[in-house]
Amino acid sequence: MKQRYLSVLVAGAFFCLQTVSADEVNVNKNDTIKTYNIDEVIVTSSTKETNDLRLLPGSVSILSPQAISGRQIDALKDISAYVPNLYMPDYGSKMTSAIYIRGIGARSSGQSVGLYVDNVPYLDKSTFDFELNDIQRMEILRGPQGTLYGRNAMGGIVNIYTLSPLDYQGTKVSLSGGNYGAFKAKASHFSKLSDNLGISLSGYYDRNDGFFVNEYNDTRADKEESAGGRFKLDWLIRLNLKAQYTFNYDYVNQRAFPYGQYDKTTGTVAPIRINDPSSYLRNMLNNSLYLEWKTDKFLLSSTTAYQYLKDDMKMDQDYTEKSIFTLRQKQKQYAWSEEVAIRSNDKKNYQWSFGAYGFYNSLNTDGPVIFKEDGLKEILQDAFDKMIGDNPNAPQLTVAGDDKNQIYFPGYFKTPTYGFAAFHQSTYNNLFTEGLSLTAGIRLDYEKAKLNYDSAVDSMKIAVSMFGRPMGVFPMEAHLKDETSQDFLQVLPKVSLRYQCSPGTFTYVSVAKGYKTGGYNVQMFGDLVQEYAKYDLMKKFMPAEAEKNKPSDVESVASYKPEHSWNYEMGIRSELIKNRLNAELTLFYMDIQDIQLTTFAQNGSGRMITNGGKADSYGVEISLRSLLAEGLTADLNYGFTRATFRNYLAIDRESKQEVNYKDNFIPYTPRHTVSLGLQYTRLLRNCWLDQFTASAQCTGAGKIFWTEKNDISQNFYAVLNAKVGVRKGAVNFNVWSRNLTNTDYQAFYFESFDNSFIQKGKPFQIGAEIAVAF
Repeated sequence: MKQRYLSVLVAGAFFCLQTVSADEVNVNKNDTIKTYNIDEVIVTSSTKETNDLRLLPGSVSILSPQAISGRQIDALKDISAYVPNLYMPDYGSKMTSAIYIRGIGARSSGQSVGLYVDNVPYLDKSTFDFELNDIQRMEILRGPQGTLYGRNAMGGIVNIYTLSPLDYQGTKVSLSGGNYGAFKAKASHFSKLSDNLGISLSGYYDRNDGFFVNEYNDTRADKEESAGGRFKLDWLIRLNLKAQYTFNYDYVNQRAFPYGQYDKTTGTVAPIRINDPSSYLRNMLNNSLYLEWKTDKFLLSSTTAYQYLKDDMKMDQDYTEKSIFTLRQKQKQYAWSEEVAIRSNDKKNYQWSFGAYGFYNSLNTDGPVIFKEDGLKEILQDAFDKMIGDNPNAPQLTVAGDDKNQIYFPGYFKTPTYGFAAFHQSTYNNLFTEGLSLTAGIRLDYEKAKLNYDSAVDSMKIAVSMFGRPMGVFPMEAHLKDETSQDFLQVLPKVSLRYQCSPGTFTYVSVAKGYKTGGYNVQMFGDLVQEYAKYDLMKKFMPAEAEKNKPSDVESVASYKPEHSWNYEMGIRSELIKNRLNAELTLFYMDIQDIQLTTFAQNGSGRMITNGGKADSYGVEISLRSLLAEGLTADLNYGFTRATFRNYLAIDRESKQEVNYKDNFIPYTPRHTVSLGLQYTRLLRNCWLDQFTASAQCTGAGKIFWTEKNDISQNFYAVLNAKVGVRKGAVNFNVWSRNLTNTDYQAFYFESFDNSFIQKGKPFQIGAEIAVAF
């Protein structure tokens, strides 16, 4: 019935199509998707960049509100593949926001790509996945941006800017629904209280019933509910002085981690059968105050921000119907940041920028691991049996827990981090000859990371017998409690040369250093404290054997070093046909040192980051944007990355032998990303409808290797999204679809306890939206 109605609607709209002038398109204030030229974004200058964004000597993608709406970009994960060589898989929960650009990424702790919203840095990628509302534009800068943005911007930066009530006034309300129980409601109001004072207030509610069934209890494994809102106050205090206060709140409650066991032999994924709770609950707020003083010579800005996050993650860490072990991790984060920047604001050839930045990030984690009945038998008892081996003189050890036959490994961690930075960038235009410019910058970045840990074994007992005679039951105790710290000092330079041979064409070359900070692992402490407990027990009964199996010291296991890179890039950006065709071509090479990789601890009970030697990443990026005909635009974005290990020695989990993964592909990095989009808009004359819009986007990624061994992979796949709609006055009606072809693909793969698990991509979705703007 829905398909028949859609066919009638589309046919009626096409019957009414007539050509109208561009002026008619631009004057209608109710248009939600207008006909723009291909350079439609109104670019505002950055608070610290010395180049016009349109002439930036680097790789940049800009998304306008029209592109965001037409391509159904509701969250950061939706830009995956639309931006060349950017891949952000949708899996696990909203806590898992891994972003990969050009082979650089972070699967667990830390981040390789920075996120700024209205000039405010988001200091933890656990906060990256949220609803995008009332967006004025998005900028994605690829390649190291450390000179101006510092730590954890080695892969690039995502800048998001929201609408200002001084620039836009009105009220928008929308309701959307679809299959899988999808429902979304959004409302926003922008108003001027006076010529110099404006406020905006927006809110949203979003839910779905989930896409995957947990066959253990016949429930949806990934049911989700979220809500949030934003308040914004813009005040033009004087003609050259303005202030902006923003408050954001975001709430998420979801079932999570819908992983099915994967059979490597047959290549099939078993149904999800998880018996213990797996969920994610998050409360997040952001507070910021932006001040700007602008004269005809300089622009001085200050951004002060406070962020708060409180979450609760429950995870069945064996991901099966067995009761092996679980994790419940609670985080509380308080973060403050301050940045002051001053840059030139004139038309002279020499442009300059200076700034200082400081932050403090307090993260407290309560992450107890509980081994249950099956875990005692299959994991802990097996470990003690292997420890004894075939030694006839060794005692027999039997593991036991509390009254519920469980063993509790409590762990509480405080990881405060603070840092300071100072930076400078200069651009000299028309150097020696007209059109030639040189940009050079440098940043001094200092950071201190601390770890206060308190981890123990609780309720674990060992029954000991010798030659069949019981010798007693002994409590197995180990308590790791201490603190440690690391200091990081980095110098991050950047040099680029640009030559603009015509108003619409320029070429550039650039060299920049990237840096991803080091830190501490906390999820592997359950594994580490087990090793210490076993060592203490062995000292009592087998002292000679115990000395051969001393556990690693906490510092060497818990800490990991920074990751560094040098990026070499050259590119060309050109308006090949005026107002018709824009093109961008980029070639890059990255020399990566001490690459950070996510692995599992020895017994599989926790993740940890290790440094994996050296790697290379090189590739090409192509972007084309075209106005094919009046009202019809197209874009093509393609990225190729070949990211391989140059030298990486590791212990193979199966053979227990050291292997070198030299020339193997870095996992989780797609070789190809591609996006092809079409968008059509037409005003209607002599018809009961006012406007017709249609858009379609095909995005693809692959081949993706999931392991350092390169033995498991996802071949190239593509999904098709589409949206069609009409407008009558202030009312818009749209029908949307995601994964129209119902493509079956792997969104995520990992291994635990010698088992393999996969989360599949989301299936075909369809729904409708009605929106009113007045």
